[in-house]
Amino acid sequence: MDLLIKERKIPLLCRAVRSSSRSGIEGPSTQPSVRTGDRSMTFPLTGTAARGLTKEEIIQTIRPKLRRVLIVLNNKGGAGKTTTTANISAQLAAALYEAGSTKRVLALDLDPQGNLGLDLGYQGRPGDDEGQSVINVVEGTGPLHILRDVRPHLDVVPGGKVLKRTTASIIGTRSIDPRREILLSLAQALAEVASDYEWILIDCPPNIADLQHLAAVSAEYVLIPVCFDQGAIQGLEGVSEVFDVATPLNPALTPLGVLLFGFDRQHLRKVKDEEGGVIGVREIGFLAKKRREIEGVLADSGIPIFQTVITRAVNVADQCRKHGRVFAELADLSAGPDWKKHAKQHQLTLSSESAETSAIEMEEATAEIIRRALALEAEAYA
Repeated sequence: MDLLIKERKIPLLCRAVRSSSRSGIEGPSTQPSVRTGDRSMTFPLTGTAARGLTKEEIIQTIRPKLRRVLIVLNNKGGAGKTTTTANISAQLAAALYEAGSTKRVLALDLDPQGNLGLDLGYQGRPGDDEGQSVINVVEGTGPLHILRDVRPHLDVVPGGKVLKRTTASIIGTRSIDPRREILLSLAQALAEVASDYEWILIDCPPNIADLQHLAAVSAEYVLIPVCFDQGAIQGLEGVSEVFDVATPLNPALTPLGVLLFGFDRQHLRKVKDEEGGVIGVREIGFLAKKRREIEGVLADSGIPIFQTVITRAVNVADQCRKHGRVFAELADLSAGPDWKKHAKQHQLTLSSESAETSAIEMEEATAEIIRRALALEAEAYA
């Protein structure tokens, strides 16, 4: 990155993170590094059999370690899954760093497109194995490959084109018990490293059921971004199918909520008090209609729709992905004294106001999502 990005202040999020983490001081490393698993790991089809554990015993052993694993899932492509994963991961990591926590955030890319690497700026750099370590875990030949410090307190497990082999590995196993053990493989690998992380987020691919199942067996919560088109709403049906497959191996799997993503800002109206101060926003037109439609689809499920809406900002999204920055980083950059020079050098065409709006929306969404997750956690494990 050409310019130093200042630390963004996230008061609401910092409070949520402080309430959920054990405090300590650990400064970020100054150089990115790669960790390929410094613990002994147990793999399906080999280690579990050698230890003589049943499937039920494996589940009971790993589930308590995976209470802060959140997957981002919708069967429709272009619904905002990767953008949401990248931004929430970066927001949480920044909040943990700001709070002085020793805990970190891990983002895992399960999409063969590997676009999380574009959004976070590590694609093609040393340590990007394009998903090879996930294959190693599924096949029982090696541990997860963790790329450390892509941001302060943020580590990643890269994805990419190699992940296409995962489906072949799972489909090729037709017997029920070996297939179940393969589906538990990622959960076991994450359980081995989970003590290092306050939150683990997994970016799921659209329409690749086996990779979705692998993620869902590992998770506690499912966040569902839904964009403005009908295909994204229909993608909710695919989410239901993922639950059907995953819950026998992961009865803790819980829908966290639906995040409305990519809607026009013109369908939000400011609500002002008598003195003209803005006290909120009101949804109108297409956005209000879509919320009612999704509420109808979800009526019998109990799944909430988050109040915060991520509005469409094509220039912001394009420049973020082009330069490997999340919304908050682009907003900070565009507000800085060197913005005009940097914008001219990199041909950036967006206003600082639009970048700031996107950053604020994502901060508010992240805080709302984490508050709900912590409330569900307190209810389930009181």
